[in-house]
Amino acid sequence: MVFKFKNVRIRLTLWYSGTLFMILLLYAGIAILMVYLNLRKNMDNQLEHDYEMVESLIEFDSDDSIRFDSDDGPFLNERWVEIWSDQGTLLLESRPFSGQSLPVFKSGQTITSLKFQSLVLNNKAHFREVTGKANIEGSWLIFRLLRSEDTMLKEINKFFILLLIALPLALIISAIGGYLLAGKLLSPIDKMALTAKKISSSSLQERLPVMNPDDELGHLSITLNELLERIQQSFEQLKQFTFDAAHELRTQLTTIRSIGEVALQEPKKNGDYRDVIGSMLEENNRLTHLVNSLLFLAHADSKVSKTNPEPTDITEIIHHTIEVIQPLAEEKGQIIQFDQKETITSLVDPTLLRQTLLNLLDNAIKYGPDLSTITVKAYITGEKSLCISVSDQGAGIPEEYREKIFERFFRLDKSRTRDSGGSGLGLAIVKWAVEIQGGSIHLEKTENRGNSFVIILPYNHAKTERDK
Repeated sequence: MVFKFKNVRIRLTLWYSGTLFMILLLYAGIAILMVYLNLRKNMDNQLEHDYEMVESLIEFDSDDSIRFDSDDGPFLNERWVEIWSDQGTLLLESRPFSGQSLPVFKSGQTITSLKFQSLVLNNKAHFREVTGKANIEGSWLIFRLLRSEDTMLKEINKFFILLLIALPLALIISAIGGYLLAGKLLSPIDKMALTAKKISSSSLQERLPVMNPDDELGHLSITLNELLERIQQSFEQLKQFTFDAAHELRTQLTTIRSIGEVALQEPKKNGDYRDVIGSMLEENNRLTHLVNSLLFLAHADSKVSKTNPEPTDITEIIHHTIEVIQPLAEEKGQIIQFDQKETITSLVDPTLLRQTLLNLLDNAIKYGPDLSTITVKAYITGEKSLCISVSDQGAGIPEEYREKIFERFFRLDKSRTRDSGGSGLGLAIVKWAVEIQGGSIHLEKTENRGNSFVIILPYNHAKTERDK
């Protein structure tokens, strides 16, 4: 059965404690091994020293038998020594341990150096043995010396018990410390969560606390605060857009209603009713244009709009757009001048470009004086950019409003009627249509009166069907 803890603090503590436990367990194993090897090395050194002592204490009798000097009794009583002939005959033995017996030495074994090994005898007693071969007065003798490992094993057991006690204690202390440390490290997240719960649509100005801007949690807080800032701006823009759209729609609907109510107050002639219906249809056209613009921008905001670039004759697009809007300019005695003779082709979305030019020319006609000239230019810059400018001879736009004019429903002169001032969405649509194609639009400063809007699009030369 797998337990899943929802609390991150507990999960971090468990991971930390589990990792530390494995490290301590590995450390304990290595420590016990090192202690064992060190103690065994010391015992081997002692056995080697005993071997040298025994080798120096051997004496031969007249009958070629061997013995130890009687003065060496105390030394031999503490050590287990066996001396064998090269043919496998036991020549001398000193056995201080009763009830113990060693395996019989087999002759014919090749012994070139001291050989150390651990033995477990018949009563489970542990001994360390060294075996060596030496030539004493012309005779080859085999020496076997043993020391009990009980003392060494007791030391290792004590050390093991000490680690067995210390390991859980260290684990408990580390788990408590890890739990407290995890709580301290995660406390900024708790504070961020509490603050985030309080944020609503009416309190988007609230921001998450930033404890330490230089660590990961601080970076997270800063990033989330930047996200909240963008959400707040978008929400405020949406509120303002909704308010402005509702105001525009209500104004148009109120106008239509007022025209109808006035017409119904007194009986009128058929011709007068035609004028009333014409006025209502005119307001309906403005309302339809407003709704279409709102739908266009809503579709643009949905991020599902896609461009359809294709090889386009820019010069032809401009000529065709001018022909479409020319009647509006003629009503005010205005001239739209476009003297471009050289053909410019580029990869653009012709529909969006045509919509952009229509809106710019419509603004130039509305805000330009009667009998004025509107100039359109198209050219390629040295940076491989396609530039299209639309200039009029109107009153000009003050410096502080040059960026705001691209905002939705923005009107430079609030006193203008909607008949002459439009809905305030034309330049917003222009800006979106240009930027979605990877371009930009700005209002250039002019020495004289007038405005000059400049569109900059990436220039990708491509042959049109006519060029082919």
